[in-house]
Amino acid sequence: MFETLGRFLGSLHPPLVHFAVACPILAFLALVSQIFWKKSWLSQAAAALWILGFLASLAALLTGHLFSIHLGMVSEWSPLPPETAMKGVLRDHALLGTLSTLLSFAALWAAGRTLREKPLPRKLQLTLGFLLAVLFALTGHEGGEMVYESVEPSRATGSAPASDLIRLAGGYRQNLVKMNSKPWNSRTHGHRWVNTYVSKEAVETYKNSNPLPEGSLVVKESFEDRNGKASDVPGPLYVMQKGKVSDSPETGGWRYALSWENPVLGNVEKISEPVTWLSGDPHLNSCVKCHNHFKAADYVGGVPEGDEAP
Repeated sequence: MFETLGRFLGSLHPPLVHFAVACPILAFLALVSQIFWKKSWLSQAAAALWILGFLASLAALLTGHLFSIHLGMVSEWSPLPPETAMKGVLRDHALLGTLSTLLSFAALWAAGRTLREKPLPRKLQLTLGFLLAVLFALTGHEGGEMVYESVEPSRATGSAPASDLIRLAGGYRQNLVKMNSKPWNSRTHGHRWVNTYVSKEAVETYKNSNPLPEGSLVVKESFEDRNGKASDVPGPLYVMQKGKVSDSPETGGWRYALSWENPVLGNVEKISEPVTWLSGDPHLNSCVKCHNHFKAADYVGGVPEGDEAP
């Protein structure tokens, strides 16, 4: 159930968070303005913004958990993500979001009093409004630490001529190090079963979610699902290479590629013939957008807890 909800509702989290952050900040500004501009509608506007912010914060809290599950940042529902997820940034974001939502209940009560013309004392309203605005601003800031702004494909993947990443990934099973002990089902890779291989010099940094050395390769082979298990039917081969950050600053230097020699019928990508997409191809923009959510971990999602190679 969480997977289905995450797929359809999780993507609503970013806009809902922005809305939840903006409402309490605007409400506080309205209350401050009322000090200098004695208009009753300003306090009523603040009350309305608190109500909208409360509703948006509840929706953002729910969709945030669904979004993190859908992206593979966490493997199961939890009130607070583990410290290991996104180097603790995801946990901080969720904790601040939870505290903000709890404080929103107080704002909802204060808004109700204002609309019934029984407002709280001005100083108490200002204090509540300030705390709420700060908490939501911090929540948004922590979320921004994980996510880079989405950019156009030509910029995100680098406009300079790209190496043939598929050729560089040849022989990956022999030349790279397998990072997982068993295949796992990746929701963001078409619900296929995947194995991840990493350059030898990048193994330790990959394990610790630290920045990988320039030139590092990350290759993810995939297999189609068959009754909840990995089949022997290959899916797409996904390749990432770490280049100079200055070449592709929007993606931390990463470039992407995909190859699929024998697409299966009815695949979710709607690919009907063999494809090879190299860096700069607009089809790879979905890779860019997804991996940008993992900025705190050098744009790589890692291996789910419990599936790591020994």
